[in-house]
Amino acid sequence: MSQTPLKRLQELLQSLRQRGSFTRNLAITLSGSTLSTLIGILLTPVVSRIYHPAAYGQFAVYNALISNLNLLSTLSFPGAFLLPRRRSQFLALVQLTILVSLTTCGLLAFGLGVAGPWVMHQLHVEALGNWLYTLPVMLLVFNLNNVLSTWYMRDKQFGKRVGVEIATSLGGRAFTIGYGLLTGGHVAGLLLADFLNRVVSTVTLAAGSIRHEFREVLRQFSWKRLRLVAYKYRDFPLVYLPGGYVYILSTQLPVFLLAPAFGAEAVGLYSFSMSLLEMPINVLGAAIAPVYMQKAAETYQTEPERLPGITLNLYYKLLYLGVLPFSIVTVYGDVLFRVVFGAKWEQAGVFTAYLGFYSLFKLLSLGTAGIYTITERQKYYLYANILLLAVRALGLSIGISQHNLDLTLLLFGVGSLLATFAVDLHVLYLLRLPVLRIALRTVGLIGVTLLLVWLTRLGLAHYLPFFR
Repeated sequence: MSQTPLKRLQELLQSLRQRGSFTRNLAITLSGSTLSTLIGILLTPVVSRIYHPAAYGQFAVYNALISNLNLLSTLSFPGAFLLPRRRSQFLALVQLTILVSLTTCGLLAFGLGVAGPWVMHQLHVEALGNWLYTLPVMLLVFNLNNVLSTWYMRDKQFGKRVGVEIATSLGGRAFTIGYGLLTGGHVAGLLLADFLNRVVSTVTLAAGSIRHEFREVLRQFSWKRLRLVAYKYRDFPLVYLPGGYVYILSTQLPVFLLAPAFGAEAVGLYSFSMSLLEMPINVLGAAIAPVYMQKAAETYQTEPERLPGITLNLYYKLLYLGVLPFSIVTVYGDVLFRVVFGAKWEQAGVFTAYLGFYSLFKLLSLGTAGIYTITERQKYYLYANILLLAVRALGLSIGISQHNLDLTLLLFGVGSLLATFAVDLHVLYLLRLPVLRIALRTVGLIGVTLLLVWLTRLGLAHYLPFFR
């Protein structure tokens, strides 16, 4: 028994050295995502003192439009990239996705040319001005980046994605700070930095090893093959697209509803709070999701009986990893934001208390979200996101009707938490895992951790007024 830890360490090191192994791929993507996010964390205090909440609010609305249009402009076909066993079918999916994206971006450009001022007025983002008309170009770059990233994921070339993430993160933050200092924190600095990040990332990915297959993509173009793959993977636009769009819409509801009800500054405070809460989720998501999805899809095809164990193991690891940090952010959010980012962002710290544990359950869903797709049960994905949208819309509507921003985000956070937890449990139930025992263990661990952290806050507040 005394040799067990050493044996496990040797197995881990061997797995890390093994090219293409799950452990090696996970280590590569996790290290890259950690470095990329660490750059963002270290420079965010500088950025927050240059840009004001209103600028963040306008940027959040622009990004929300991109997110909503992304699924519609690709019909969710990139979600099927991991499924074809034949290379010709995969390349046909790439062709189909790019063709659909070019068409929809062209239609969007025409639509903005006709109704651009009306869109700005409805969303209360007149300050964006002509930047709104860059949406089609930004969307096309976003879609191409998504296609190339998923292509590398399919080919298990995770190292390429990692290098691009680190370089673009550092360059983007540097540009944001420099432009902001020159223009007094104008929203254009945030928009341009994001655009340049996408362009550089897309060009770099395109110049990688997959560039040798671009000629094959053009050479094998066939309308007949496009129709065949469109029909074979029709569940993605017919089932997965509605579910994905409902999820995106529910996520962006606060951005679209807070702007007319409370103004761009409220949107900026909310989006700044969520962006920081999602940093650890993005680190682990960018590292774990590609590797786990590839591994889970492969396991389901070859050894389906192992899928429940892999999923539950990841679920618990994410829970143990996230429960303490999110408890600290929930309890100490207002103090942390006031000290680190400046007094104008203190209210955003208060919002983290309302949203912290929803973010924890969002982290847990990294280990369950892809199961509906892998097991070809996309209809449940649609039902789950309809539930999430309904719960969030109800909470936001109640808070807005009371003209109370704090109540609005509190109800949004609690509703999102409950709905996300319910969906996670449903996925585990489909895998025939002991759902009640898992739920009790999850709630118990969170409750005990939160209580202990809250007691530390009460103790510090008793002796130090700074923490009151």
